[in-house]
Amino acid sequence: MPRTWSVTARRVLTLIVILAMLCTAGLAMSGCSEDKSGDREDIGTVTSETDTELTIIDQAGREVTVKKDTQSIALCYRVVIRFLLNLDQGDKITGIGKTEEFLEELQPSLADCVDVGKGVADIEALAELEPDLFIHKASDTETLEAVSKIGIPSIGIEVETPEDMLTALDILGKVLGVSDRAEELADYYKAAVDKSVAAASGIDDADRKTAIVMGSSIGKVADGSMLQGEMLEKAGAINCAADLEASELWPTAGTEQIFAWNPDYIFITSSASYTAKDIYKESAWSELKAVKAGHVYMMPARFDSWEFPGIVSSLGIEYMQSVIYPELVSESQLESDVSAFYELAYRRTFTREELGY
Repeated sequence: MPRTWSVTARRVLTLIVILAMLCTAGLAMSGCSEDKSGDREDIGTVTSETDTELTIIDQAGREVTVKKDTQSIALCYRVVIRFLLNLDQGDKITGIGKTEEFLEELQPSLADCVDVGKGVADIEALAELEPDLFIHKASDTETLEAVSKIGIPSIGIEVETPEDMLTALDILGKVLGVSDRAEELADYYKAAVDKSVAAASGIDDADRKTAIVMGSSIGKVADGSMLQGEMLEKAGAINCAADLEASELWPTAGTEQIFAWNPDYIFITSSASYTAKDIYKESAWSELKAVKAGHVYMMPARFDSWEFPGIVSSLGIEYMQSVIYPELVSESQLESDVSAFYELAYRRTFTREELGY
């Protein structure tokens, strides 16, 4: 090995090789995982448990053993941060990739976390940090397995639909020993969504408005398989893009198709590179019903997007409903529910000005 390699790099490489061999040989080592790829109903099942360890099937279908007394957590999948803060586990986060000013206000220790990769895991940084647990997106099994092979238990989660989101919450609650809190959050979310769905149930089919949610660039939309698409439907609207055939998140429908749909309402994801004003300025869009009626909206809130995967999406549904069917949700009711949500989810409240909605 060249002398220019650092001692740390040599140790990490050696560790990776040894652990990879041990896992391959089938030795029982905490943190090594086997891809069961079983039925979806097995997801979240605790397959074995001792006083100190718990083995669970994650959302990648992998059987993973974790320590019950988890003290440190690393992640480079940013969506996980909000889940952990909601579960009152933010102080255990020691390694992250990208964070936000809003999240650091809620959990100041995030500013001092080790950088373990932005979106793509930095295996060497993780080996150096040695967290008790690594949480990542279930679709990236290559990274989950690579991290497992250096002795760090790695849980895969999926949050792109309401059902998957609730399953992820359940799994994290079990793994971190806070199932009661996870159940409290899930019950709140389900009750809030059920309230919106019940309010919309009285709308006649002929009176239902059509709508789309556009993504980070103009022409991208949320189809029926996405959280944002389901949010529209739960609010009582008809998602024009529900049946769009897609092989990716935020598929490109294109402006021609959007013009053909001619939706009554257009919502734009809060992370978009354009604004509602940009749409209003485009002469080509001027004949759309949504534009003519002034029904193009940026999704709130400025610092905590209400269409972000998590229980906060219940606010997004209520907001959409308040815009499309104002007779169903008053401004005062929305404001009251927003305060109740933040009191539950983050143990504090914010003003409308602070959140920006």
